[in-house]
Amino acid sequence: MPSLPFLQPCRCIMASSYFRPTSLPTPLAGLALGIGSLGWCLENTGLFTGMAATTGAILSGILLALLLVKFLRAPNLLKDELKHPVIGSILPTYSMALMLVSAAISGRVGTGLWLLAVSLHIILLLIFFWERGKSFRLPQLVPSWYIPPVGIIVADLTSPGGSWAGLAMALFWFGLISYAIMLPVMIYRLIFEPEVPDAAKPTIAILAAPASLSLAGYLAISPAPSGLLVLMLLGIAILMTAITYLGFIRLLRLPFSPGYASFTFPMVIGATALFKSVPFLAQWGASDGTVATLLWLARLELIGATLVVGYVCWCYARFFLAKQAKPANNH
Repeated sequence: MPSLPFLQPCRCIMASSYFRPTSLPTPLAGLALGIGSLGWCLENTGLFTGMAATTGAILSGILLALLLVKFLRAPNLLKDELKHPVIGSILPTYSMALMLVSAAISGRVGTGLWLLAVSLHIILLLIFFWERGKSFRLPQLVPSWYIPPVGIIVADLTSPGGSWAGLAMALFWFGLISYAIMLPVMIYRLIFEPEVPDAAKPTIAILAAPASLSLAGYLAISPAPSGLLVLMLLGIAILMTAITYLGFIRLLRLPFSPGYASFTFPMVIGATALFKSVPFLAQWGASDGTVATLLWLARLELIGATLVVGYVCWCYARFFLAKQAKPANNH
């Protein structure tokens, strides 16, 4: 697998004591996605009356704007990243985060931004398929490959509805079918192929995201959800999230790298999926104890997700400050 300089620990990304957007690591888009989704998830507590979602969208938007400056100033770097088997799969987190930002904007502007984000995601998806199809090797497969085809389901969580409901439903089924096809292949690769390189190991946390995202997206757009599909996705989502939390015992021992951003969104979407499942289970006649247990688990996962996002933000802050201070200390 090609080297992953943006994921390597302790690699200086600040070439001078002043801030340069072109030195920002692309996984920062994943952190923007995690922050934006956490803002929306916190609204399920009923404590923030829209402020958490707005704050998350603003912070996410700032990070996306900085990355946009990077890509505009260094188009050749973007071209190289699109060809990379890992970075190319992470780039669509940019469009996913942009979808979340669009949900905080009302009216035609919000709808237009949503369509722009969806279009961008489809373009990145097609480029990813094209590049990987030219030289596919199974050992290159890492969990971040779920992002281009399955990540588009974020469009369902942020859909403006109305005349766009049909598009949102089509995107959901595309993402779900992609997940169903990729899951056995991913399991085979992780078990029987060489171990994922340390630099890409943070992407293992992404295994928790597809089932939870599929469930949350399905419940967001389906007027009459299938109980069988909901329960199947719910079971897989809880299982994969639990496995990922256990995996943190090893993943958090890795030296910090920008790839830590992979830890954020999967944990947040896990909590979001559970919160969305609670009213549906109650509507379908589940016992009060079952509903209460699921709500308790959703709140527990939200606490965990908040801690994970906060920790990754803290690590990023230390990382950037240390890299900015290093040149100054050399004088």
